[in-house]
Formats: sequence, structure tokens, C-alpha cells
Amino acid sequence: MNPDAHAQLYGPTRLPPPRRGAEVAVTVVAAVLWSVALLLLQYLGFVALWAAADSGPTEGIPLSWVLICLAVPAVPIALFCTPVVRRRSVPVRALVTGLATFAIAVGLLIRAA
Repeated sequence: MNPDAHAQLYGPTRLPPPRRGAEVAVTVVAAVLWSVALLLLQYLGFVALWAAADSGPTEGIPLSWVLICLAVPAVPIALFCTPVVRRRSVPVRALVTGLATFAIAVGLLIRAA
């Protein structure tokens, strides 16, 4: 048995350096995903406020809205804190969290429709 087997199997991963062209493409895709996701979330917030104002006097903010407002930023932050994502470069981190935020925004838009 090789005494260095444990270090080879469970040691820190060494990622190859990214190519410059790929890094720029990942950054552009991440920026597009984030901008579309934030625009969708802004639209949903506007529609929710409009619907609340149109329904007349209310007892307060519904609990489901509070939970959604807490969950939307919590998911990308929790994903960002995982060790697998933290080992990646900054553009890849932005892409992964942007994908999660975009999926949440699309899911909320489908639920609202």
C-alpha cells in the first residue's frame, strides 16, 4: 500500500488554470443571467405590490411573501458558501450563483402566472 495514497485521494484539488477566452465568455454569460434574473425578480416584486395595493386594505404582509423574500437571497448565498463553489474562480462562482438565482426567478414567475 502506498503511504501517499491518502494525500493523493483526499488532498486539495489542483484545478488547471482557466483559458482567458473561456473566462471572458463565462463572465458575459454570468452577467446576462444575473441581469435577467434581477429584472424578473424586480418585475415580480412590482406585480406583487400592485396586487396588494389593488386588493384594498390588508392585515399585513402575507407570510408566504416574507418567506419568499428571505429564501431568494438565501439560496445563492448558501450555494456560494459551499466548498466546491468557493474553490472555483470568480467568474465561475458568479455563473453558478446566477444560474441558481435565474432558476428561482423563473420558478416564481411560473408560480405567479
